[in-house]
Amino acid sequence: MLLTSRNLFPPLHRLLIILIGINTAAVASAQSGETLLATVNDRKITQQEIDRTVLAQLWPLEQQIYALRKAALENHIVRILLEDEARRRGISIEELKRRWTEGSVEVAPGQIEQAFLENEAAFAQMSPDEAKERIRLDLESQARMRSYRASVLKLKENARIDVQLKPPSLPYSTLDIDSPTIGDRSAPVTIIAFSDFQCPFCKESYPVIKQVIERYGADVRFVFKHLPLSIHKQALPAALAAYCAGQQGSFWQYHDALFSAETVSAATMERIASQINLDAVRFNSCLKSDDSRNAVLKDSQEARKLGIDGTPAFIVNGKPVRGVLDFESFKNMIEQELKAARTPRN
Repeated sequence: MLLTSRNLFPPLHRLLIILIGINTAAVASAQSGETLLATVNDRKITQQEIDRTVLAQLWPLEQQIYALRKAALENHIVRILLEDEARRRGISIEELKRRWTEGSVEVAPGQIEQAFLENEAAFAQMSPDEAKERIRLDLESQARMRSYRASVLKLKENARIDVQLKPPSLPYSTLDIDSPTIGDRSAPVTIIAFSDFQCPFCKESYPVIKQVIERYGADVRFVFKHLPLSIHKQALPAALAAYCAGQQGSFWQYHDALFSAETVSAATMERIASQINLDAVRFNSCLKSDDSRNAVLKDSQEARKLGIDGTPAFIVNGKPVRGVLDFESFKNMIEQELKAARTPRN
């Protein structure tokens, strides 16, 4: 990409947003979620309460700030490694870089010819010889850059680097209110799932989640959230049915039966309700109630605030993860969280 003044210097309003975001993050890091922000007629307003109302605006900013800090930290780490290596060799950083990228680079004629054929239209204003020479120079430059990156990677592997920068976390502790839950609130790992009973990928994730719960027991708390997608005609009716089963203390039975069913249809939902001995009158009345619809809608609204628009989507101790995950992926995340929970804080 060509660097222009537009690339190098963002518009003023974007710069202001970034600066405001950085300031917001600094304040947030200095204050806990329970920090008192105001009192109105003895009614206390905490930072956590306010942050939830603007989460949709804060979350993208926090992610951008994290990305900026991560990139800046990476640059700083590499700079220190280069300084140390150059000092060890008794040369300048510029000389070190030159040595890593100097020397002849062989580019096979076949590579040049293939690149030319694949991009021939882009070189319409050049002669074939000129185009191929430009391609050769570009491929040589890429090879030198790979050599430089390999040298930097070797420095990293031989250095003692302990990165403490953590990605931003969602306020997951506030998302499990009135939601179907397996596990104790004191569990060190909380997994929140936004799911759709008619989503094939959610169905694929179901046995993996069961395996996670069985494997980790009291170490994991699992919370279910409804996110029926409009592309699935039976998704909303199924979510309402599961909610209403929960009103009779049978959410997880209904949940398991729905995900185990070959198809999700009105007949399937009615059959499951009968099989688990739900009170038919209460069940059908609940399906038509505003309470059930509002409960499902509340989950969907929470998902939108978090920028979640697809299923399945998971939040593992505040860290968002999208799509189907195998057991090993969940295991790696859970083990990291358990390790962090066991590590004493300074």
